[in-house]
Amino acid sequence: MQLNNLDTSKTYIGLQYGKSLIANEIRRFSKDYAPDSKEIPTHVCGLIFRYGEWWVFESHADGVKKFLIPSGVRHYRAENWENVESKCNSEYKFFEMPLDEKKLEEYIGQPYGIGDIGSLLRAAILNRNGKQKDRKGLICSEYIANCCPVITEYFNLPSYCITPAHFQKYLDDNCIKEVGAQ
Repeated sequence: MQLNNLDTSKTYIGLQYGKSLIANEIRRFSKDYAPDSKEIPTHVCGLIFRYGEWWVFESHADGVKKFLIPSGVRHYRAENWENVESKCNSEYKFFEMPLDEKKLEEYIGQPYGIGDIGSLLRAAILNRNGKQKDRKGLICSEYIANCCPVITEYFNLPSYCITPAHFQKYLDDNCIKEVGAQ
């Protein structure tokens, strides 16, 4: 992971373009939210430089006991990221985005939003995104959308209706290029 190339005075999101079976299902059910995008991300996280190092903020269904990283909304040093996320070099791209650091901290410890995943799936199948209820917990895109109001304002949707594909569409529509991309 090339975080050394990032500007320490800015905040970023990382979009994962996963290849797993679950990632393929996420992509299949959310691609309509970014129909013109070449790639559909399957996970989103935030990156902030503080205390002299990069930190990852995300919500994830799986914890990593070996590194004492819980499931749900969490943060950890980016130096541990490669141990936690073995595919981070090949599946992630980074984009400059405004993130509210206080908000990122506010949600730490919240559970993962399994119910929101089901609601988003039904909303995608029925073409009714924005009409579903908010469920307990936070999925990755909901968490980052809570901390990045330009996304919810852009789509005029509550954060629990936002998917990683919405982030991709926002980036594409606003010509925001991957950091380091030519």
